[in-house]
Amino acid sequence: MTSYTSRWTIADALKVHADDPTTTMPVIAQNFPTMDESVMIWDTGALRNIHGQTVTFKGWHVIWSLAVDKIDLNNDDIYDEWHSRNDRAYIGYWYSRTGNGADWQWGGRLLNTSADLRPHEWSGGLVMREGTGNVVDMFYTSEADSPINQSVPSVSTGQIFADANGVWFGGFKTTTEMFSADGIHNANSQQDEYFDFRDPHPFVNPADGRVYCLYESNVAGMRGEFTIGSEEQGVLPPGFAVNAGAQYGAASIGIAVLDDGAYKSGDFSTARWTQLDPLVTALGVNDQMERPHIVFRDNLTYLFTISHHSTYSGGLSGPDGVYGFVSENGLFGPYKPLNSSGLVLGNPSSAPYETYSHFVDPDGYVQAFIDTLPAPGEDPNNPENFRIGATLSPTVKIELDGDRTFLSEVHGYGQVYAQAAWPVGNAWDHRPATV
Repeated sequence: MTSYTSRWTIADALKVHADDPTTTMPVIAQNFPTMDESVMIWDTGALRNIHGQTVTFKGWHVIWSLAVDKIDLNNDDIYDEWHSRNDRAYIGYWYSRTGNGADWQWGGRLLNTSADLRPHEWSGGLVMREGTGNVVDMFYTSEADSPINQSVPSVSTGQIFADANGVWFGGFKTTTEMFSADGIHNANSQQDEYFDFRDPHPFVNPADGRVYCLYESNVAGMRGEFTIGSEEQGVLPPGFAVNAGAQYGAASIGIAVLDDGAYKSGDFSTARWTQLDPLVTALGVNDQMERPHIVFRDNLTYLFTISHHSTYSGGLSGPDGVYGFVSENGLFGPYKPLNSSGLVLGNPSSAPYETYSHFVDPDGYVQAFIDTLPAPGEDPNNPENFRIGATLSPTVKIELDGDRTFLSEVHGYGQVYAQAAWPVGNAWDHRPATV
């Protein structure tokens, strides 16, 4: 396979334009509904197959979410609870007959605590195992903050069941580590104590039928010691000087390939993965490219990721939101930034933190969670004016038109659309007395 590392350049990022109506999330009303007042959620994804399609199971829509249980149900401490949520994060799930966002039912914790190799469960994807009736793999990030920063893409396997009253799961009692930052294809803790290595996203590449996995990473090398050369700069305007802080932006989108035959046998262990050169780097531009995911459409390969205003480097600026790249030559590129800049959907400047963790499905529907919304007319950067979200935002749709995207539709809060039904009989499963 021929791998080509593409670059999101400083010149590309200079084209980022906030508040363009074709690439900006709609402003959300501050009286938005919540899905369940007993939990707070953020990164979320729909049950899907290994080809990327959102699927239903026996007529039920299913989503997973990073979650924490509220400590104070009166919300008196919700600001502090929200901003410390990663310290208590676990993966929970929801189910709905309609997927329209109004009737999601909270199912509780997905993984058994026996599966936790580290204290925190962070983002990934819930994927039905092809060739089985009800086997499902939760690819996620096993994370701990001490004694050093640790985050390892991992997988836990279980079974999904459904009856007329809802959905439940079995299994998910153990976890298998997939691969770790190697210091060659991506930065490890010795090179960068703040390194990012998380958010596994497995999929089948239609060009060769093999299973690959995307993940967030950083460029291999010592933090802050990178040279920002002409390939990282792009074509800059006359007189533009690269800011001295640019070398601290070192995000990348990593990729690994699974050995042939390992997917069918459910063997996702470290020895079965080979890490490859990153697909895209943002050296000099940004230090985080989170939740990378892929859409194959119209003979093009679309690569999406999310990033923050706060992780731009070298004086560059852009909104929190989803960014993207497109390749005309398949999975390994080269990629060029969508809309010339890379920005696909950013938050409006009047509500700069309203949504995050956008995920684009194969039909262009985009789900995200509500983070914080300012009171109308108040300073959007003053946290005293915020209403904490911790619930899903309105689903929007984008049109993918070659190397351009356009916001085209706005739908209900937490609305999910499925592209397929999982091929299994509709007979209800027997519900254990303990479920």
